[in-house]
Amino acid sequence: MKEKKLNSKNKLLIILILFFIYVISSYKTYANTSGKVFLESNKDVINIDEEVEISVNVENFKTAAFTMYLYFDEEKFEYVSGPENINTYGNRIIYVWYDTNGGNSPRSGKVETFIFRAKENGLATFNINGEFYTEKGQEVDVEFKEKQIQIGKEETTLEKQAKEEVGQDENESNSKLQNLRLSTEGMVPEFQNDIYDYYLTVKNEVKDIEVLAIAENNDAQVEITGNENLQEGLNKIKVQVTSKDKTSNSIYVINVTKTDDIESVNTNLETLAIENYLLYPAFDNNITNYNVEVSNTLEKINLLAIPENEEAAVEIKKDDILKEGNNEIKITVTAKNGYTKKEYNINVYKRNSEEETKYKEEQKENQEKLNQIYEIQRTSNSKENEGEKEQQEGIKNNEEKGKEERNHLVSFFVLIAIVLILASVSILLEKRKNKDK
Repeated sequence: MKEKKLNSKNKLLIILILFFIYVISSYKTYANTSGKVFLESNKDVINIDEEVEISVNVENFKTAAFTMYLYFDEEKFEYVSGPENINTYGNRIIYVWYDTNGGNSPRSGKVETFIFRAKENGLATFNINGEFYTEKGQEVDVEFKEKQIQIGKEETTLEKQAKEEVGQDENESNSKLQNLRLSTEGMVPEFQNDIYDYYLTVKNEVKDIEVLAIAENNDAQVEITGNENLQEGLNKIKVQVTSKDKTSNSIYVINVTKTDDIESVNTNLETLAIENYLLYPAFDNNITNYNVEVSNTLEKINLLAIPENEEAAVEIKKDDILKEGNNEIKITVTAKNGYTKKEYNINVYKRNSEEETKYKEEQKENQEKLNQIYEIQRTSNSKENEGEKEQQEGIKNNEEKGKEERNHLVSFFVLIAIVLILASVSILLEKRKNKDK
């Protein structure tokens, strides 16, 4: 009879321990990790019978196990090769993997590569989904991203836009552009027809850049050079616009640096400011042209220009003494590599004596209006503060009540733990007592 009673206690203890293990593991399971799984290719445009590598990449997490489903257009592609132990069903590839080291060797970055061969011209899309788990067994909340491959030549978006867009200005001496776009993203600053210098950094795999350049006058002549066979280092793409009557000529230059060492070509400023004055627009390292208006009494400006990369060089060209009207400041940032450059321009407008008097009068009027508004708000706020005080007291009471409930809950779990410990000790003592007998 004693032996049966002892077995019942053991069962109860085991059930309680398993329950706590389940609670703890459930808590960990719900602390989900999030990340991205996306597809990349070694080529974006290929021909029929040409092979392409499609790689699966994970970002912002490490995976120790996964089941992935890779979908492809079987009319345009055929599967060639990939990792072992995969299953192919029509246009779907199923691949299951887990870390045989028990989660000690999780994968990140590029996790697998599949090879496909093109069969038919057109645009084909690869999709992926599945379940991914971390080394702790947590399922990852994944955002999936597809990949498109062009088989054979197709009219590009820029070529289509070029046919649709035409200049509308009838001025025959106009040599400005209406639009300037590239097939590669990242050109700075954003296009404006009175900005003639632009900057772009691309990786070594980029050979050509398609350029869309539409003149404001549709009959103006546009010539594009330097956008093909890009070499590693600095390349200059020039867009030359000659007016219809041949009297005007404009040249837009896109400075393209081709490199895989992105930091060595960093020409961004981290800080650009003038003491006691605000730039317009507000500083952004993708904006290269600024304006500022200063007092008639100011003779010199204190300019701060700090590069993001401390190894980049900054050169400032400006007049020592400000004159009334426009004053041009040019800041040239030369990257660590010594040849990639970016120019920031600031137009400093110094008011004349008449404009200065008018400015001070306007400032005085604005200050009086602000004082009136402030007085109205102060009166209104004093009434609202009483209601807010009561609301805050209610929130404080609720917080204290919640804190008290949490303390009770902690005490409850501590009590259960003590009971378990006492039960374990009691069982051990009873075992020893039975053994002595």
